[in-house]
Amino acid sequence: MAGLGAATTLRRAGYDVVVLERMPVVGGLARTVAFDDHIFDVGPHYFFLDVSDAVNELVKHCVTEEEWRPIDFKISTYIGKHHVPWPPSLKSIYKLPPTAVFQYLQNAIAGKMPKQHVASEFLQGVYGKVIYKVFLDPYLRKKVPTSDGAAQLHRDWYNQTARTIHNVPDVLRDKMLQVEPDVVKTYMARYPEVEKRLAEEKAQREAEENDNDKQVKEATGLRRVFKIFGGLTRSVTATNYKKVLYPPGGVGVITERIAEEYERLDGPLHLKAKNVELHKDGSRITSVTWDGGKIDNPREVIWTGSIHRLCSMLDIQREELPFMTIVLGMMKLKRPLPDNEELYTYVADPDIVFNRIYYPNRSVPGLCPPGKDSLCVEITPTDQRMETMPEHVYDNIVAGLEKLGICKADDIEDIEYMFVADSYPVYPIDYREKLERIWTELDKVENLRSIGRSGQFWYNNMARSMRVGIEAAQDIMGTYKP
Repeated sequence: MAGLGAATTLRRAGYDVVVLERMPVVGGLARTVAFDDHIFDVGPHYFFLDVSDAVNELVKHCVTEEEWRPIDFKISTYIGKHHVPWPPSLKSIYKLPPTAVFQYLQNAIAGKMPKQHVASEFLQGVYGKVIYKVFLDPYLRKKVPTSDGAAQLHRDWYNQTARTIHNVPDVLRDKMLQVEPDVVKTYMARYPEVEKRLAEEKAQREAEENDNDKQVKEATGLRRVFKIFGGLTRSVTATNYKKVLYPPGGVGVITERIAEEYERLDGPLHLKAKNVELHKDGSRITSVTWDGGKIDNPREVIWTGSIHRLCSMLDIQREELPFMTIVLGMMKLKRPLPDNEELYTYVADPDIVFNRIYYPNRSVPGLCPPGKDSLCVEITPTDQRMETMPEHVYDNIVAGLEKLGICKADDIEDIEYMFVADSYPVYPIDYREKLERIWTELDKVENLRSIGRSGQFWYNNMARSMRVGIEAAQDIMGTYKP
């Protein structure tokens, strides 16, 4: 997503670009695969439509009108024995413990985000201690076992905190960062042209907060009751989903169409480009080589692979910044599942081996043959055998599906496993400091940019990865505006 966004933007502006892709297909972690006549994503992945106009313009230009399929991004979780929309909504109230509902609504009405960096403390401040205990804590221990759950995880991971193309926390796009003086100072030092705009926004926000505080102090009797009731109503009736793009044929269609546009513009695309190496002399990348090819004296190099491999090539000290691997169990079902609107479901139960289920055919129909269905479960390996022999967990997968009432063993026609290495970066508590040490060295290389989920060690979504690619291209062209 990041690489193709950058390459196609540059080609549209007339720049000479060469794209190297190590796999036989484009898409990276957002590609689509076929299991016989059933279509699955290496995900699940959905393309959010609220990220930027530039992203939407590029994608809409490349996909066909028939492929532009906005859908509602509705997800859910199992809390105890209940199937609960996420984030919790009015429909959730009778399915949650009363104390959980009270704490969540109390925090939602207050509208103040906690400032703690430790994810466990932050999440309790947002959702309350009860929802944290019954869902978030056990879920994150399953999802991110290498970090010992949320107690050793930075809250930026859960929030997917925004960053710029220069790997600076993005104060303008992420209002939560504006309460951190050191982060604001770093941002303004990197982008001094936005200081005036930032100051104006801060003044306006403070004025609104002072006005709200004054109104709360003045509110007494029935007036105060009506104010609290209004806040409660807004909290429980708010829409908890956004619009996302999901084309027929799978989300990988997006990158396929953008790659086709890039090639239509005479951009060279080398698939199966093995053993890519960057060679540095002084402060510049002087050549890029791969099996069967070489480019000397590139004006700019945009890297979207592993940040760890990049550090190794450039003799930069690597940091303990772990990537997480997942195993996908992709199932062909003999009969359709019951109708529902949720695209995927989080599973926190520690006795169930998978942490997420996704239902491909709820995104768009036709991703499997008529009269059948598909199902995919995501597992974070805690057993080394799972990385080489995932078949031994089949009975556990079936037991989990039956426990949740999703389907039975007899409904499963076949299953195929996919091992997805380095699918998620995982943020330790001190990840910001570690990234800063890496970027201090990377910034010394004048013609190198490292972007995207892997290249920036940034847990983000597809559209934001493409946005950073487009903005990296704009920076090269001199049109980037933070």
